[in-house]
Amino acid sequence: MEDYEVVLVSGMSGAGKTLAMAGFENMGYYCMDNYPVALLEVFGDLLKSSSFEPTKIAMAVRLHDALDAIRILSNVDHIALSVIVLDCDDETLLKRYKQTRRSHPMMIANMASTLTEAIQLERRQFERMKSQAHKVIDTTLLKPKALQDILESSFFEEQRDVFRVSFVSFGYKYGVPKDADLILDVRFLPNPFYVEELRPKTGNDVDVYNYVMEKESTKEFVKRTTEYYDYLLSEYEKEGKMQVIVGIGCTGGQHRSVTLTNYFANYYSQYYQVYKYHRDADH
Repeated sequence: MEDYEVVLVSGMSGAGKTLAMAGFENMGYYCMDNYPVALLEVFGDLLKSSSFEPTKIAMAVRLHDALDAIRILSNVDHIALSVIVLDCDDETLLKRYKQTRRSHPMMIANMASTLTEAIQLERRQFERMKSQAHKVIDTTLLKPKALQDILESSFFEEQRDVFRVSFVSFGYKYGVPKDADLILDVRFLPNPFYVEELRPKTGNDVDVYNYVMEKESTKEFVKRTTEYYDYLLSEYEKEGKMQVIVGIGCTGGQHRSVTLTNYFANYYSQYYQVYKYHRDADH
């Protein structure tokens, strides 16, 4: 019997399960959104019977049901189970619900009387189950394209067994990426923000890129960092690590971090499967 690859997607309500499921659909997965946990045993029996054709399945379940879903699916033969949980800070969740005017599941179930109470109650459930996850993705500041890139770097079939390096630019004023394995702080480099004609631009613009890269301090930083990362990434690959996420941060995430992310992504694409995204850049 052929093994089934099942990705279970859960997490905080409003953290992006719908976007994540759309991402899996784009990668060719058979997607089931808000699957009832009471039917999971029947679903497992269906897989055992070999009458279910898709072998790559993404299944979204409510956070309240996640632990039961993991327990049931883990005990089904011929399933290779991966668990993704999506997180998001409480303030952003509040804003998202107010903007969409949707009702929180905890309020629909009469388990909470206010949105704040619903989020706090669900947060306690989240803390209990996130240790079961293979990957936790914080979507607080992620654009939809960045979430798609993260999912592709981990689950896209054509890249499955390739060592992947992801470079993400960010601004310290908005917080450090929670899923980063390594952090580079480039706030000491000359800042284009203080050059009037460069201020509204980002490191994606040639004149900003050149301004940063032509500085002697940047050249020295790139030289020393490249020597270190040449060694470090090679050792990670030898050890069998499949993915490394490198966060590169400056103050606002617009100029220096974007420039260096573009540089290192371009440089290391010669040797590895590289992904990049700019979390806080305007364009």
